[in-house]
Amino acid sequence: MHELPEFDVYTPSTLGEALTYLAGEGKGSRLLAGGTSLIPTMRRRGMRVQRVVDLSGLGDLRYIRRTRKTIRIGGLTTISELATTDVLDDRYRCFKRLGHQFGVEATRNMATVAGNLAVGAEGDLVEILHALDGRVVIRSARGERIAEPTDLGLEEDEVIVEVQFAELEGLVSTWFNKFDRRKENGMGVITTTTLVKLKDDRTVEDVRIAVHRARGKKIGRARGAESQLRGKVADSDALGRALDALESEIEPAGDFRGSSRFRKEVTKAMVKEGLAKCLERLTDGRETAGVGSQ
Repeated sequence: MHELPEFDVYTPSTLGEALTYLAGEGKGSRLLAGGTSLIPTMRRRGMRVQRVVDLSGLGDLRYIRRTRKTIRIGGLTTISELATTDVLDDRYRCFKRLGHQFGVEATRNMATVAGNLAVGAEGDLVEILHALDGRVVIRSARGERIAEPTDLGLEEDEVIVEVQFAELEGLVSTWFNKFDRRKENGMGVITTTTLVKLKDDRTVEDVRIAVHRARGKKIGRARGAESQLRGKVADSDALGRALDALESEIEPAGDFRGSSRFRKEVTKAMVKEGLAKCLERLTDGRETAGVGSQ
């Protein structure tokens, strides 16, 4: 473990100040929100950083709102806030599960939505937002753009300010699973997110299965497995066909934390559990239909 190198810190009081600084004299600066990723990386790798822009004081980027059937979450919202908010009801079990599995309490209270997204495939929210068909709002002094969570393409002068996704409506449930050898780690070896929506006759209206490493190291949707369930009654035969399709369509890259074969088998088990948990909650009648906009 290296000593934390010295660096200059700029603390803007508004987002506009931060964007102006990043576009000018602060070019090449690293952004710090909660610090749970940047600081450990600097210590572990001895990474030299000359300037850090501390965004933690930008309270305007810390919120969770429901507006016109769209959920909007500010970039500086913490994982703890995301997991405990009353705005996201039991349909959004994926976020509550994330809170249970995201490191220790101190990490959850510091880690932010923007920071977790910025680390890319190593973060958990990229996959969850991918399953929710979410979008990421990114700003710089040059303007604003909307990006897919799996393809942010962040530039040095850009800041993640918000994530958005359509409010879930109807008989729908979500689930998030994470496997890691040490609970205190914020990043998982294997993660999966599932969403199931049923029609009144209990056939599957929609299903989404997002996995951490669908191909190589890329997060992706298991669309072959989804097609085996969509429009069908989710009985044991349909679930079996979905898992068979999942087996053939994902090829996760292996590394020192787990071989490709190991990752595939654990992914299958976690998807199976996720689908079962969603269906259990739906068929037990414990899910509620959509609530009004705020």
